Amino acid sequence: MTTRSFQALALALMLAGVALLAGLIVARAGLLVYTLDDPYIHLALAEELLRGNYGINPGEHASPSSSMLYAPLLAPLLALGLGGWAPLVLALAGQALAIWLLAGIAAPLLARHGVGLATLAAALLVLAVNGYALPLTGMEHPLHVAASLAVVLGVWRAAQGAAPGWLVPAILLAALIRFEGYALALAAIGVLAMLRHWRVAGTALAGLVALTLAYGAAMAALGLPPLPSSVMVKSQASAAAADAALGDALVAVIVNGVRALSHRWGVIFALGLAGFAVAALRPGAPREGRAVAVLGIAVLGAHLLVGRYGWFGRYEVYATAVLLAVALLLLPRGRAVAWGAALALAVIGWAYVPVTLQTPAAALSIHQQHHQMHRFATEFFPYPVAVNDLGYVAWRNDMPVLDLWGLGSEDARRLTATQGRTVETLRALTAGRVGWAMVYDIAFAGAIPPEWCRIAALTTSRVIAASDTVAFYRIDPALDAGMRAALTDFAPTLPEGAQLTIFPCPE
Repeated sequence: MTTRSFQALALALMLAGVALLAGLIVARAGLLVYTLDDPYIHLALAEELLRGNYGINPGEHASPSSSMLYAPLLAPLLALGLGGWAPLVLALAGQALAIWLLAGIAAPLLARHGVGLATLAAALLVLAVNGYALPLTGMEHPLHVAASLAVVLGVWRAAQGAAPGWLVPAILLAALIRFEGYALALAAIGVLAMLRHWRVAGTALAGLVALTLAYGAAMAALGLPPLPSSVMVKSQASAAAADAALGDALVAVIVNGVRALSHRWGVIFALGLAGFAVAALRPGAPREGRAVAVLGIAVLGAHLLVGRYGWFGRYEVYATAVLLAVALLLLPRGRAVAWGAALALAVIGWAYVPVTLQTPAAALSIHQQHHQMHRFATEFFPYPVAVNDLGYVAWRNDMPVLDLWGLGSEDARRLTATQGRTVETLRALTAGRVGWAMVYDIAFAGAIPPEWCRIAALTTSRVIAASDTVAFYRIDPALDAGMRAALTDFAPTLPEGAQLTIFPCPE
């Protein structure tokens, strides 16, 4: 099988798998729903960008996106009227490019030993980078995977001769799409300098510095920290670094690295890092092999120290893609090696089998829970609301939404970071701002103010959400009658699998 045939086969398998999963979701939910609530955060931010604001609520600045570029990419698609399909369009474009590049890298090893092995390898190759399920998360990760693979391939070619013209854009895109991409971008610039591609390395470095400074200056002008709130809420090391607590950041990095070795992916990445170190240091190793081995060391090492894993197979997938690309470039050619590589793809891809199989159920769970929360907040009770899962409730919602978790509210992030999630914290955040809340009780155990009335509970299936029960709290007593009437009207409209229970409030 030729390289182009192998690439086309892998791409066709990916598109068919995504189409099948998307069809199952639409058939069960009646509309396209993503497997996470997070893409709706980006959609809400993109909506505000079109209104000239960077944040979730009009007139309030916030940095809830874990990507510098994803919401700006979504905004024009929203302007074109794509609505909720916009994330899938970007995700499919990124995933298609990623599969095409990875299959092109793999073809010299996996496509030359019969149609049977090539077909099996193509299917496993897609699975090994979560290619069937990842686009339906609606997130920026497929674009990040594509940019990362483009950097690896570009550096490989640069080590063999001239650097391809798309290498500098790929380096910049890797960092702009996900902050994890900085490790690969900086490593690629260093390798290009060592290869004496001075102009390319200098251009990439200048572009990266300029874009980083521009983003930091824009955030400072808005009164926001240099890193997004979402990154700092999820990463203790990032939060400590942004707050200039370098000692705390170092401790967090060490702890994260140690914990990584107890995780399946952490062990795989550590083994890959060791193998690439041997390849880079081996006497007589070709310089293209050493070049990409250094990239692999940088990416896997950085992820071991500060990265996260899982969350429906998306956090580590770029590093997995880099691991596979570098390994496939370094492996010798041969039938036995090809079968061994296919086996390795099966072992790595096995982690994404449950994610793939759970994709329709995960989307249905988001439909039952987060979509219904959105419907109640926008159609039945349009008043300012506090939440701890920001996405769907904020999208296409003209009322203010207070994110108690801190992703979409810098005030909430800072206050929670200094005082913890306590009764006084919730009182301080909500006083005069919102009259009701939809939260997970488990997220605020012992912190719910006693004067808040738990007026209702929405119970749904749970696949990816933190809880199967969302508590509705009446904060302002003046809203009691109206909220009860709205809940009564809302309950009969819920889809199968979602149930609302209404409770009396203490006198």
